[in-house]
Amino acid sequence: MQLVTGEIIEIIHDADGRRAIVRVRGARMNVTIALVPDVKPGDRVLIESGVAIAKVNEGEE
Repeated sequence: MQLVTGEIIEIIHDADGRRAIVRVRGARMNVTIALVPDVKPGDRVLIESGVAIAKVNEGEE
C-alpha cells in the first residue's frame, strides 16, 4: 500500500463520476473523489491507488 497526499487543483464532473486533478510531488494526477464529497480546490487529500480516501487537515501529513 502506498499512500500519498496531494492538493486538489480542479474538480471535474463527468459521466465517470466526480474526479479531481491533484498535484502530488509536482506531478498532476487524475483522482476519484467519490469517498470525499466535501473537498474543494486547495484542499489536501490522502490518496491510495488513484482514489482520494480522506481529507487531510493542515499539520496531519
